[in-house]
Amino acid sequence: MPHRREHQEEVRRYLQKHLSMYDWRFSLPPGSGTESYIAHGFKRSYLVKIGVMVERYLAMAEIGLTPPVILHGHLENGLSTMVQLFVACQKPSRLDYRDRLIEVAELIHTMHNDPQIKGVLQAASWDSHKGAGLRALDTLRQKWEGYKAQVAAIAEFVDSSLEHLAKQVNQFSGEGLVASHGDICNANWLFASDGKIYLLDSESMSMDDPAADMGALLWWYYPPELRQRFLEIAGYLYNEDFKFRMQIRAAMHCLSITLPREGSFDQFNPESFGASLRDFRAVLDGKENPEGYIK
Repeated sequence: MPHRREHQEEVRRYLQKHLSMYDWRFSLPPGSGTESYIAHGFKRSYLVKIGVMVERYLAMAEIGLTPPVILHGHLENGLSTMVQLFVACQKPSRLDYRDRLIEVAELIHTMHNDPQIKGVLQAASWDSHKGAGLRALDTLRQKWEGYKAQVAAIAEFVDSSLEHLAKQVNQFSGEGLVASHGDICNANWLFASDGKIYLLDSESMSMDDPAADMGALLWWYYPPELRQRFLEIAGYLYNEDFKFRMQIRAAMHCLSITLPREGSFDQFNPESFGASLRDFRAVLDGKENPEGYIK
């Protein structure tokens, strides 16, 4: 597998050519996603991402939902590259999400419904929540098949859980897909020091059921007593149908994030896989986030 700094020198030459600075220093952002760098120049820092779908970031940046895109193009080998301002921030806590509930909910509403963002996403061949859920479940099953042989002791539990989820998804009703982020975890939120809130990493975006984003976001960061208010601001009804879809899509997401993302530098650890299913088990059982909603 390529190493995380495979194209660093090409990035250096790209920045030298287009930003007229020559003394660049590089560091790696935290996490293990796709190849990206923090490039430090004269009193400025930039986030440089390699091999991304630039159009998504441009559409998000156009309406202020992700940091401004300063430059985009291609490296010498043809890979797409994009340069954003590196924004000073702090890792948001659950209290931050609660304190800024209105802003977070309004951001989700804007992203889900913006026609420009929808326009850069591949159109789905259906508009039903059931069709979107079955597509996501099929993707999850294919992902799981690549790793289940390494965790034979727990494979039966995961397989049976996927069968259960399939039966639940087949009960979905209703229509209406939105521009879903698809990976709404804490690592992809940026609460900037100037007060702005951004979403990062648009690689998983697709036209999907709004319950896919909402299920994970509310289960992780908002206690039950705040969910109706959040959904009303975001433009959704807090009814039994939506709650049911949120639970099933949240369970699917909690399993998906335990498995390496395609094209990333994620590593699969069979020894810790069972423990990593804690959230998946909790959502399946209808329990709340075991970490609570305070810190």
